[in-house]
Amino acid sequence: QKTCTHMRFSVLALAATASAFAPVQTALRVTPLHSPLRSENDDSLNAHRARPVALTAAGAPVIDALVSLDTFAPQFLWVLMVAAPRSSLTARVMGPIAPVIALSLAHLAIVLLAASAPGGTEPVKIFADVFDPAQNQLDGMVRLFEVRDFVAEEWPHVLIWDLFVGRAIWLDSLERDVGFTWAALLLTNGIGPPGLLLYVTICLLSGRGVPSMGYRPRDRAEY
Repeated sequence: QKTCTHMRFSVLALAATASAFAPVQTALRVTPLHSPLRSENDDSLNAHRARPVALTAAGAPVIDALVSLDTFAPQFLWVLMVAAPRSSLTARVMGPIAPVIALSLAHLAIVLLAASAPGGTEPVKIFADVFDPAQNQLDGMVRLFEVRDFVAEEWPHVLIWDLFVGRAIWLDSLERDVGFTWAALLLTNGIGPPGLLLYVTICLLSGRGVPSMGYRPRDRAEY
């Protein structure tokens, strides 16, 4: 009987030991990949990384339309100055500065809409780094071009100023009868300042001198 009792306790002890080392199954709550909580948080995080500055629902289509306007409208004006610099149509359209002002107003609307969007002032903080001599300016500009709103402002900015310079070249060439201006205008529309340098070179080689671009020196008595 003692032997049976001893064996019984031994079996119970082994069973208890085995149960102690058995894996514990714990009910874990696993959030499905499609759960609303995970989807909302992860989607918003990914959207923020993909587009650091979110546009307002109403402002985004307007900004897109204005950027398209400032992209394609100047091309018609360039065609007039390049292909028909002395035509009456070109004089009527590009003689007044009204086209440049109209495009500038569209650009201003882009700036205001972008600045009023959530996070719209983010580029201002990056600009502080761009103009910090201790920072790398090119790295700062790369960061700026990752902000969609900044690109929406910067692209029309470049196009309108190129057109402004192109118009000044066109007017100067008419006033001083400078030839081969079309080449300088095309280059100005393409990459900006090199086009102006080409025009200065054309003026020098043709004996017209450095273009004044509207500047008229006055006598000291007039000051």
